[in-house]
Amino acid sequence: MSILPAEPMERKESDPLTAEGLLRRRARQRPGATALSDPPNQATLGMGQPSSLTYAETDAAVDALGLFFMELGLEPGDRIAVQLPNLALHPLTLLAAWRAGLTVAALPMLWRAHEIRKACQEVEPKALIGVSAFASSNQAEKLCEIAATQLSVRFVLGFGEGLPDGVASLDEVIAGGPRPSDRLVEAPMRLTPAMITFSARAGMPLLPVFRTEDELLAQGAMTVLALSLDTRDVILNSYPLTGPVGLSLGLMPWLISGAALAQHDPFDYAAFVPQLLSSGATVTALPIPVLAELAKDHVLQGPDCRLRRLGAVWPIPERGDTPPPFYGAAPLLFDLYPLGDLASVVLCREARATPSPLPLGPVHLEEDGEGAVFVETKLAAKINDEGDRELLVRGPVVPHGALGGPLVLDRDGFTATGLYGAAEGGTGGLRLKRDPELLHHGGFSIAASELDELYQAFPAFLDAACFALPDPVVGDRIFAAVAPKPGEAISLEALRAFLEDREVAAFKFPDKLLVVKEIPRDASGRILRAQILQQV
Repeated sequence: MSILPAEPMERKESDPLTAEGLLRRRARQRPGATALSDPPNQATLGMGQPSSLTYAETDAAVDALGLFFMELGLEPGDRIAVQLPNLALHPLTLLAAWRAGLTVAALPMLWRAHEIRKACQEVEPKALIGVSAFASSNQAEKLCEIAATQLSVRFVLGFGEGLPDGVASLDEVIAGGPRPSDRLVEAPMRLTPAMITFSARAGMPLLPVFRTEDELLAQGAMTVLALSLDTRDVILNSYPLTGPVGLSLGLMPWLISGAALAQHDPFDYAAFVPQLLSSGATVTALPIPVLAELAKDHVLQGPDCRLRRLGAVWPIPERGDTPPPFYGAAPLLFDLYPLGDLASVVLCREARATPSPLPLGPVHLEEDGEGAVFVETKLAAKINDEGDRELLVRGPVVPHGALGGPLVLDRDGFTATGLYGAAEGGTGGLRLKRDPELLHHGGFSIAASELDELYQAFPAFLDAACFALPDPVVGDRIFAAVAPKPGEAISLEALRAFLEDREVAAFKFPDKLLVVKEIPRDASGRILRAQILQQV
């Protein structure tokens, strides 16, 4: 690690083709252009007034944070765990960590102590980074409590006002600028993954997914080529940078294209529409029901709307919902298919009302003149009990996970996604289905076995199991089938309070309880969730 004198403009070609190198290049080429902006309602979230940064300001903030990480004693290859809302400070922190050669474990904002502790035990970070408070939650205090129980954690860092004692303010680091101000941080050659995100598989509640910088850049390049993004675009991103949709729509496409990135969190339709118009957004992607609301409210036909690309995000590509037709000056539509928690496929539509099918085989992008293949899909040979085959993927955008880990490669280099399906006759595409042992809720994959254990631990139950029903917005709506102990009064509120006391993330709370005499199981003890659904 070294600090080098600022280089003259004519040496911009020497910037490495990495995320932070692209930022450095953009800062030299277009220093005064807008790079990052916050949602206009940021103050209501307890995070101060929204800000907008040019590329030069963004690069300087990344330098200041990167140098601070180095001065703390964090070394290239060290892991840090980052739990930040989808504001401008999130990409700033990611880029600064990469400029310092660190690996970022990206913790979803909705996680609570139950999940964060498990992630820390899995990846052993040396620092935790969060915010002082967010939406009435004292997050930094909770991170301090977690750090006290984790031997690997040496530092807790944070953004926002009123940070607890012992938590270094990263806002002050950015405000102070890089030190010395006339020198730049030179990133080391990366020998470790750039990012760790988290997924789940049947029977495995927490599965780290190790992502190289090349894989992240390939995902961004796919989006840029598919949507023809350039420096004139403004990307409005409402998905967190902890999952495949946010990574495919936000961070890397912004840096590769040189566009502006407008962050939005948490999703609020009443706040999103004004931001869509005031930011001059030209590209965004949303759940299908939200697209229907935009059509109903005639937002896209208004004189202030600048959208030229509008994406439909399919939480599980088995839905029969079709976005409403748009007319007049409406933007061109594209479909964004998350492949489990691994990667995403971005496909432009040939017809506005007809979604592009998820291809079985190579996904070609002809816009680049060479028909580059960023991802290829196939179905596994093995058939499960429901008669479906698991979806396998390979390609430059696909992370492979740790050697010997559960994200295994087959002999042809394909990785399992945790999704199942079959070829859709006549379209050349895929029709995907959920694995009954894997739930998809709000962008998260959840192992059904984890929820079973959480619900079964409630003292008033003899037995319990989770099951799901499809929801067009969140993916799966979670329910609990429970067999109560004789004479025990049960209620959904009591179960929720029990899970709250255990500091479990709220998205794992069931929406309703179904009281049954017993949980149906087969001879080996496996829960028969289809038989539970038959009782609904």
